[in-house]
This record gives sequence, C-alpha cells and structure tokens, in this order.
Amino acid sequence: MYSVRVHWLFPLLFACATPKVVRVENQMLQRENADLRDQLATCSAEAAPSDYLTAVDMPGVARFVAQAGFENAEPLAERILSIPVVGNNTNFRVNIQLFEREKVLFMVAAGYLELEAATSSKAMVLLLTQLAAMNYDLLIGKFQLNPTTGAISLSAEINLDDGMGFQTFNSVLGHLIQTADAQYPSLLNAAQGLGM
Repeated sequence: MYSVRVHWLFPLLFACATPKVVRVENQMLQRENADLRDQLATCSAEAAPSDYLTAVDMPGVARFVAQAGFENAEPLAERILSIPVVGNNTNFRVNIQLFEREKVLFMVAAGYLELEAATSSKAMVLLLTQLAAMNYDLLIGKFQLNPTTGAISLSAEINLDDGMGFQTFNSVLGHLIQTADAQYPSLLNAAQGLGM
C-alpha cells in the first residue's frame, strides 16, 4: 500500500509546481533562447568566404573573371561578359552569360569555327563526325553547331542552385578554354578534309 501511495504522490508533486519554479524555468529558457539568437545572428553576420558567391550576380562573376587573370573582359549586355582569348592554335572569345531565373551560368567559346570552313560536303560530314566523337569524350562542355549561322562553339554550364565557388568557376572556364584551343587543329583538319 505504501509503494502505491509513493507512485501516486510523485505526479502530484511535479504537476503542482509553484509559480516561483515556473518563473525560474522561464527565465532560464529565455536566457538560452537569447544565447541561441546571438549565436544565430553571429552565423548570419559572418560573410561567405571571398572565394564563394552564395547569390551569384554579374559583379561577382566579373570579380571571379578578374581573379582568374582576365583583366580584359568586356560587358556585351547586362548579363553577358566577353573575354578575348589568344590561344596557341587559334583566337576566340569566351562569352559568359548569367541566367538568374534558371540559376545557370553559361560559358561559350564563340567566334571559334564556322561550318563554312568545310571545303566540301565530304569534309562537312567528317567535321560533324569529329564533333560527335569529341562530345562523346568530353566530361565538361559540349561542341554545338548553330544550324542557322553555321557557327561551331564549345559551351559549358554551371548550376547555381547552391551558389558558386571560385575554384569551380576557374576550373570550368580553364577547361573550356584549353579544350577549345587544343581541339581546334583537329576540327580544322576535318573541315579541310584532311582526316581526324
């Protein structure tokens, strides 16, 4: 009988806490909440590292372009930067365009090669076959043919859902430039009917 009374007494003791105990608990919780709010404010106030853009915009892209060593970039439009590139095999431009709504940064090696460079229909088939073979091997970037203008370009995209770091930007840009320059002789040979 005694054990039954003790078990019955404990819930009554805790259920009937005095107002003083409740006030003390509330004060402790308020202090803990204030501390957590301060910690959260500190985390929010800390800026992202200078080599990372949480919200990608054109000034940030322009800063990354300059940081990558391209001081001669020119704005072509509100959301397009153009970088002249002097390669070992050819000269071209890399246009960088920001699509804010789609959260994509698009890079394209433009003014690169024209379908008109193909000297015959046989050479054109060889060139198109070469483009398809290269696209199969490429991990970053793809060659494209604009059927209206005949322009051949190499493009790559960076998804911006979680922002963009300088390392990613610089790697994609560098890979695009190196690939475009390195593959130019093979594409030109194919266009001239000289084989792959």
